[in-house]
Amino acid sequence: MKKLSAFSALSAAALAIPTQAEVAPTDTSFSYRYTSYQEADAPRERTFTNETGRYQIDVQQFGYRTPIGESWYIASELQFETMSGASPTQTYKNNEGQSTLLMSGASIEEQRTDIKIAPKKYLDHGTVGGLFALSTENDYQSVALGIDGTLDIFAKHTTLIGSLSVSNDELSPTDPDLSTSRTEADGRKKRSFSIYEGINQVLDKYSTLQVGIGFTQLSGYLSDPYKFEDRRPDSRDQITLSAQHKQFANVLDGAALHSSYRYYYDDWGISSHTIDMKWAQQINLGRYRFIATPLVRYYTQTEADFYSLEQNPADDQLNSSDYRLSSYGAFTFGFNSELKLENWAFHFDWQQYTSRESLALFGASDDEAPALVNFSTFTAGIDYKF
Repeated sequence: MKKLSAFSALSAAALAIPTQAEVAPTDTSFSYRYTSYQEADAPRERTFTNETGRYQIDVQQFGYRTPIGESWYIASELQFETMSGASPTQTYKNNEGQSTLLMSGASIEEQRTDIKIAPKKYLDHGTVGGLFALSTENDYQSVALGIDGTLDIFAKHTTLIGSLSVSNDELSPTDPDLSTSRTEADGRKKRSFSIYEGINQVLDKYSTLQVGIGFTQLSGYLSDPYKFEDRRPDSRDQITLSAQHKQFANVLDGAALHSSYRYYYDDWGISSHTIDMKWAQQINLGRYRFIATPLVRYYTQTEADFYSLEQNPADDQLNSSDYRLSSYGAFTFGFNSELKLENWAFHFDWQQYTSRESLALFGASDDEAPALVNFSTFTAGIDYKF
């Protein structure tokens, strides 16, 4: 089953504030990334079964980018993902009124392959790009198409940004005869439509500001067939408002502060706030250039209208105990690094994610959510320009 890409590491932030007009790259490059993602064990005192181990995911990414002609550039990516471990299937209140977690067995073994191809044409006053993405695993297949573009105006100090994407997914749960939910989900579809509009403004020679609004509509089978008593609406409308500020600073050999804020709301009753800050510091060491980027992020959300820890809800009642629909807050701390030498670049990144019910700023619940995930990621990679 397709998982959220929460473990995807942030790319290292660019140091200099670029001009708004993008120039077609002339180099051909190859990249490789290895990411290890490890979830902390579930709390034994709140877990009904003996299984407390959670997901271990290994990701390998291969990227290839090359110019085509004078104005076209194509980026491609091939990703292999292997996953093993156990997953939460239900959280409910026991006879003592305590939140209790039920885990699946530790025999989950999954593999996923993703392919992405993104051509882009560079024009005198902007860009036009496209995207084709294919994801396949033993129980989930997804195809996505997208287009995006930019338009430079006002002497290229202002850039209008837009994108549109659609996807069509099909579920095929393993062992569909094991439960009614798996049987009902087999062969079902999930579709998405997303649009984003934004504007990026050069404030001065040291800073830029980008603001935008996004809308996504999901429809089809949106429940999780692997979870017990999980019945969700067949549509979901999501709205995001975002702002990103970049400020260059003359510290050592150059630095930049990247800060962003995002507000999210959907018609399932969830609203969230995300604050993200990164400091990218460049240090020149003879032929080497080192970029160190510490980062911190805070996230908080309210719970969905139908989130419940009721153990045996009515069959016609919307219900889910998925921790991702609960009220919680989370901190992410991390460090990205890049070492450049001529045509080579080496990357080493680390992140630690911690979530708690008590970290929620709004709509905090008195119920414990023992399925909330804590995880760490480590990424190592290499780039080479021909």
